[in-house]
Amino acid sequence: MTSFRFKKNDRGFSDLTFPILHNLIIGTTNLIFRVRVTGREHMPTTGPCFIFGNHSNYFDPFFLNVLMKSEPTAGVMTREQFHKTVPALAMDSVGIVPTSKYVPEPGVVRSVVKMMDQRRMVVIFPEGGRRWDGRPKGLIESTMKLFWKLKVPVHPVQLHGSFLTWPRWADHPRPGSVEARWLKPLHPSDFADYDTFAEACRQAIRFDEYEPPVETLPVMGWKPASGIQRFLYRCPVTGSPGAVYSPDGHEVRSHAAPAFRYRMDIHSRLIDRDGASHNLLEVYDGMNRLPMTLRKDGTLLSATHRPIYTLNDRLDLVRLPDGDAVLTPEAFIYTVDGKKQRIPVDDVKYISIEGNHKLSLYPTTGGSVQINLEGQSALAWQIYLRRLQSGERAG
Repeated sequence: MTSFRFKKNDRGFSDLTFPILHNLIIGTTNLIFRVRVTGREHMPTTGPCFIFGNHSNYFDPFFLNVLMKSEPTAGVMTREQFHKTVPALAMDSVGIVPTSKYVPEPGVVRSVVKMMDQRRMVVIFPEGGRRWDGRPKGLIESTMKLFWKLKVPVHPVQLHGSFLTWPRWADHPRPGSVEARWLKPLHPSDFADYDTFAEACRQAIRFDEYEPPVETLPVMGWKPASGIQRFLYRCPVTGSPGAVYSPDGHEVRSHAAPAFRYRMDIHSRLIDRDGASHNLLEVYDGMNRLPMTLRKDGTLLSATHRPIYTLNDRLDLVRLPDGDAVLTPEAFIYTVDGKKQRIPVDDVKYISIEGNHKLSLYPTTGGSVQINLEGQSALAWQIYLRRLQSGERAG
């Protein structure tokens, strides 16, 4: 990123860029998603405070800012976005700082404390990455403890329609009407202890986005099945990896099971030849219950000639020569310039997916690694790693 920065006021944002970004980005957001804000009496207009919600859609931060016309929210965003010059400049100008998912960073905590001193409204999505299936994820413990420690109001927001209007795996958004439902703020001082506070935060955004209010359902969609191979990463019938595909963005098929043939509607339902509707998440769950199958060479997954990165001491991504990677029941192994690096499965502390195709591993010892799995399902690698870490055996 360039060293240039927009001049900021004493609140930590640029008076020049904020109105421009608000009109441009929020205008685009409303054009696609027609955001409706409810519970306005609970919505803050200034800080210090935290704002958090469920996270499924690229546009979620903008849904929260639709009515923030006098000042922008601040917050943290995955470091991946800061490797793009224009977005990095825009985010920096309103007080967004980079962070690594799931990995506690003292520098980020200091930045958030400074935001509180500047009386900012700070947006943090405590689930970390976006939901793949629209169902609740665990909340990052370090984020919950930060909420508790700073003793400022914590504003939960339920984003209804966020998932189905643009599922994480899908190539295209589906215009609809997202509801940003502001709930009554949670004040840490009102809770007897941390555990009850953290549970209240969890319950505030604990709902299934696959079944949203009817008024938030998408009203149209361009090729709704396009990208389904990222989510259904193996045949739900045979377990064959990489078998599911969409020939036209509407049908969902499997190379390994000719009878597996559906049409996807704009609400992510699978419609069979008789017109019956099937729940995509039930198909997904069934697929995940299939055993992990070893190949003849003893591997579970492999990728060749892939961009590979490491993180340096300044937490910058450093590009390595393209390399190969395999996942075995014991380790993630990647090879660059003929040199193998082995990360035992049990040594992987954090696993995250940047965008839809970059798998990042953070081991307890040694350096972290990121591999670009474009054309494959990064979700498959993440799920297999977690299944292995849980003690499941591959056969």
